[in-house]
Amino acid sequence: MDKLNPWRVGSATGLSAAMINLICAAAVYLFPVATINFVSSWAHGFDLNILLSKTQLTFDGIADGIFNVTLTGFLIGVLFALFYNLVGFCPKCR
Repeated sequence: MDKLNPWRVGSATGLSAAMINLICAAAVYLFPVATINFVSSWAHGFDLNILLSKTQLTFDGIADGIFNVTLTGFLIGVLFALFYNLVGFCPKCR
């Protein structure tokens, strides 16, 4: 089994998360009601429409979100690669 490079997988996952976050920010800006309704479908019945009147889309908020989601994605990717490589050591796991 080929090993994964944790830094490469982490970087790719972090960048992917950042792009999704940017697309989401654009969707919230352009189509706030449709975006909230779309995300509400993931929230197991919670009504997220209250967020429409309470939330202001700001550059600082977008930058903070991109940083946080990129860091989280990077850490998830690194852990994924490390665990993937660890499972590769298990002869019965193949």
